[in-house]
Amino acid sequence: MPKSRNRYSRARIRRRVRRPRKRGGSRWFYATLTVIVAGGATLLALNAGGAANDVPPRFGLNPATGDFYDHWHSAIAVNICGSWLEAPPTFENVGGPNSTSSVRAGLHTHGDGFIHIHPYAAADGGNNATLGRFFHDGGWGLSQDSMNLWSGTTSDGQSVGRADWSNGDKCPKGTQYAGKSGVVKWSIDCKSKSGNPADYKLHDLQVIALAFLPKSADIGVPPNASATPSADANSNPKALNVQSCSTAGPGGEVTTTTIAGQTTTTTPATTTSSTP
Repeated sequence: MPKSRNRYSRARIRRRVRRPRKRGGSRWFYATLTVIVAGGATLLALNAGGAANDVPPRFGLNPATGDFYDHWHSAIAVNICGSWLEAPPTFENVGGPNSTSSVRAGLHTHGDGFIHIHPYAAADGGNNATLGRFFHDGGWGLSQDSMNLWSGTTSDGQSVGRADWSNGDKCPKGTQYAGKSGVVKWSIDCKSKSGNPADYKLHDLQVIALAFLPKSADIGVPPNASATPSADANSNPKALNVQSCSTAGPGGEVTTTTIAGQTTTTTPATTTSSTP
């Protein structure tokens, strides 16, 4: 082999050996590491319940006030075949009134006819704060076509026969719509709604009504539509003042709960409201 060609070959080999390798693999490594670190930081922020906890109702305590970030109340009432049921019984732990669970329910009630909404955890906060979540945590059930309720007894002590109702069931004897088939209906602030009530996200100072009635029947205005929830956890709740629920339903007494165990009642209204 000629000497000049031999030198050329050796020079090419030296250049190939000295040429730095492409570091594409390193770029992928650092990019992946960045994603992992960013994801971890996001999770920590969410779990901390601070600035990242910005979807109301926010969960956890606000250190500046000593109360929950969001402490809401909404009236809840159920009309079965023309009669309003007694208020859902007190529960504060997941599973309902007879639960042995130690998990606190951020959506609960004190037997005052109100859903108390102050989430203890992300599972109860933000977009998870639904009417269905309240029913689930209370040990009951709710869907677009059925209800599993806390009682079959009305607020005046009368029985409507059972606590489970599904579309097509008939109203029992002794009720306003005895013998007629009914369907699950619901309203917010005395305005009729459609769809699955379990998916409805709760808000502050609302009047929520569920019903099992004939399709043509009006739900009416719940008797607690202008009531005041019982005070709890540093809260000082106000009486509801929903303009679209300004009258009491058929036979309804407006009951104002000032503190737990003490109530005052006003004279029943003589007019009724129609729902659009």
